[in-house]
Amino acid sequence: MKKILHISCFLALLLPLQAQVNLNGTIDALEEFSKMETVPIVMPDGTKLMTDIYTQETQDSLVTDIDLGSVEVPIIGSVNLGTQRLELIPRGIQLFIYDTLDGGVNPNPYQMPMLFTRTPYSKNGDVVGRIVTLLGYNYALQDMRGRYTSEGVYFPMFSDSWNKNPYHKYTHVLDTTKWADARNGNRHEDGYNSVQYLANGLKRWYDLDGDGVKETEDFYNNGSIGMFGASALANTQLQAAAAHKIDPLDRGLKCLFPIVGTNEHYRYTGFQNGVFRDRIVTGWLRGQIADTDDNANYMDNSINNTVHSSSDYAAPDKFVASNRAIDHFVTVRYDLNLNGNLEGSEVCGYYPNSVGRADMDASHAPVNADGEAFNPTTQAALPNLTSSRYDNMDVPIYHLTGWWDIFIDGQLETWRSTRKLLTSDVNNQTKQKIVVGPWAHQTIGGRETGDRTYPANVGDIIGIAIDDIDINSLDINKVIQSEIISWFRLTLNNNENYKKIGEPKVRIPETQRWQPLTLLGLGGTGEVRVPAKDFIFPFPDLLNFMTGNAGLKNLTVEIKLTLPLIGEVKQEITIDVPATGSPLIPEIGGVGTTTGLKPLNYNNFPNIRFFVPGPVDDGVAENAHVGNYWFANDTFPLQHQIAWQNFYLHKNGTVNMTAPTSDEGNAMYLDDPDNPVMTVGGANMIVPTPSGDRVSQGQMQMNSAENNNVCLNRPGVLKFETAAVQDSICVIGYPKVTLYARSNPAGLTSGVTDSDFFVRIADEYPDGRIFFVFEGCVNGRARKYAKHIHDTGLENQNEPFSNINIGEIYEYEFEMMPIAYTWGKGHKMKVFIQGSNYPRYQANSHLPLNEGEFFRRKPLDGRGYSFAGQFMMPRSSVERIYFAPDKATRLELPIFKGYNVAIDEGKGNTDLLQFVAFPNPADKDISVSVSYTGLCHLRLSNSVGQVISQTTFREDTKIDVSALPSGVYFIQVSDETGALSSTEKVTVK
Repeated sequence: MKKILHISCFLALLLPLQAQVNLNGTIDALEEFSKMETVPIVMPDGTKLMTDIYTQETQDSLVTDIDLGSVEVPIIGSVNLGTQRLELIPRGIQLFIYDTLDGGVNPNPYQMPMLFTRTPYSKNGDVVGRIVTLLGYNYALQDMRGRYTSEGVYFPMFSDSWNKNPYHKYTHVLDTTKWADARNGNRHEDGYNSVQYLANGLKRWYDLDGDGVKETEDFYNNGSIGMFGASALANTQLQAAAAHKIDPLDRGLKCLFPIVGTNEHYRYTGFQNGVFRDRIVTGWLRGQIADTDDNANYMDNSINNTVHSSSDYAAPDKFVASNRAIDHFVTVRYDLNLNGNLEGSEVCGYYPNSVGRADMDASHAPVNADGEAFNPTTQAALPNLTSSRYDNMDVPIYHLTGWWDIFIDGQLETWRSTRKLLTSDVNNQTKQKIVVGPWAHQTIGGRETGDRTYPANVGDIIGIAIDDIDINSLDINKVIQSEIISWFRLTLNNNENYKKIGEPKVRIPETQRWQPLTLLGLGGTGEVRVPAKDFIFPFPDLLNFMTGNAGLKNLTVEIKLTLPLIGEVKQEITIDVPATGSPLIPEIGGVGTTTGLKPLNYNNFPNIRFFVPGPVDDGVAENAHVGNYWFANDTFPLQHQIAWQNFYLHKNGTVNMTAPTSDEGNAMYLDDPDNPVMTVGGANMIVPTPSGDRVSQGQMQMNSAENNNVCLNRPGVLKFETAAVQDSICVIGYPKVTLYARSNPAGLTSGVTDSDFFVRIADEYPDGRIFFVFEGCVNGRARKYAKHIHDTGLENQNEPFSNINIGEIYEYEFEMMPIAYTWGKGHKMKVFIQGSNYPRYQANSHLPLNEGEFFRRKPLDGRGYSFAGQFMMPRSSVERIYFAPDKATRLELPIFKGYNVAIDEGKGNTDLLQFVAFPNPADKDISVSVSYTGLCHLRLSNSVGQVISQTTFREDTKIDVSALPSGVYFIQVSDETGALSSTEKVTVK
């Protein structure tokens, strides 16, 4: 069984790429059940977006063994015709029909609902349409603007939303057109315009009277369109739905199924409490632009064609273009009043009050009461833009995500905002559903994420555990019974506000074609007409027949025999086609028969269902039934079942529920921006493990041989832990942190600086394994912004960002990532505090920033920054965390009520003297910072123990080593009494 490792589009995971149609006289491959044609969908600016349209039309015939039984012949009597190899389904017909509409006769039973997906990853080779048509839908798959076969220029995450001109007059840094140009990226609403064409422009010819001639032109679909897809393919759905107000009673969008996607990208995808999410932003954007074709063998002299090169961006190569795309999102400062001028009055995209948020965040692109923001005639913003784009999204939405998905917090916010802000008279507010499993971006639906394998019940909700599916043999019965298909049956087939067409039926039309029969011992000839009358039967019967699990009943055929002495004899009989016992085509199988769709009433479903992971195979009998269950509720975070509990951190490394009763002092670490603590586990998509053999996501084992030295057993990480849990601890919601910290970069004691703080929470198993659980972070300059979210759960985008003073103790209060998790008996909760978490987040340079600017860098890239006219290079910083009654560093955890959170106080580490020396190696000065608050004695010795120098100091000092010979030296720091002492080796260059 092949294990699935990537999810770019959910159903595409279920089958491998198919070969080209092989017309050999019988249907023996999935693609032979459907027809595909490519059509251009023309955008208002003339750009053609190439779209593959799939409809259910047989490309070959289905030939099978049919037992015709016996017929009565004059004179001879009963003649047994036996089993004959016959064509049952002819080539070139649409099998599925919807013959009822709202309880009456459907005037066009061949029109089907449509599913639609837009992709930046190439539509070629995709087989989703083949599966979708087999389930009773048309399918449209489109290459997005500027990608692969579509014309135009690709602006990642930009061309799929809504008109941006109401919000600003600058253009994307890669856009070579002017603001008023019809082709300008600000005007692009490709998702919305594509849906409109599919609903109201795309037509085909139908044979409604069944005479074999297609005489009627009508819409391709019946007006019900659903969108689905994962990741970028999910984001395009949400943006298309928010562009203009949807009329639930009219043709068009009727549902969405976004898997791992969001309509909120600033606060969640890009920047968390002011910390830049480097890898997902820079990695994904660079990968998108890197797909351009800088081929020297041709000249790309137009932005309108299907040649997609760096010339489209007026860039010398794809590397420059990709960096500009990243800078547009993060660092570029635009002039708000002029057309495209840079370094103007606008703050860069790093800041929450950047007007650029209106390009991609539905919450920051207001509309008027009619759902509009722009007058296309005057090119001016409309007045009274006080309504939310979430009110435009008047469709049922089923969100599917995981606790360790890259968009988890943003998708939860999108779901909450739609429920809260959608005002509708058609009950779509109750059809905003979300399912959160123990999954990461590439493991949706599976049992394995990171280094954990969860119980089989993780597949109970959606009905398909992807890692249990053999993609070379699709269990079609599981698919049809899954919540995915049930959702589309509800919203597209039985939409209470639009059309009710129910389940499809199968119709094999009466044929006038006679097939030859083999007659044994009779002489003469025989023929049969299959079927002799329209053969209409329930949709599940076809699935059961295709999988070999059941036959077909009541097929009418006409027999014609021409016999010696008797002449022609015709007889119409009704027969049953037996089950084949094996799938008709290799890819489609299924265990047992299906009676059709499992009826699900989503109006009665809770709004959110989430999995609560717990101990797995930990050897503790009492933990057999702790955690690992699905929780259903109407809100998240929970409103009434939660009791907030403070877990205090202490200098001795313990975590308990007792606040410090005296000043315990501080713990310290050195954060080096060129040697950051590496990311292990979490909500990642393209962060590799140290060996590079897989993605570091979800609950990775942090202290494995591969991971330990890059994230735990290394300088720059403070470690804390509870004693063993006596019963269990269940956390559900958005944990919070209050952290008291002081920053001293480069041995400085005055001036301004910046720092990031990361808090990572883990589960230590009784056998010593440590698994990542959740995390949070805050940027020092964004402390007021983060505090407002911490205090209210809401964002105030106008909270100022300001540099922090060197040597000053600050209170940092911030909200962490959402989670549901249970620590079992005998487990410990581990807490790690560190100054970096790279490459998930950018490593802080510890440099102050000019107002409105952001400094984007990579470790060891050699780049510096000019602050207030002074050029500065990134610098290491000593970070001190404080523990005192008035500086009680703590976790604030939302504990699910009913769980016993009792833990022992624990002993911890009694060595309270800690120091750092940097840089190391050094050639001039070595800065020494100590966590001890009293007077300290320092001795510098050479490798043979001779004392070179000594001094007394408090907290910070410097040693001049410029005159010392190169070699190894030792710094010893002790308290006044000598009872506490610590030694570090340093190298002089």
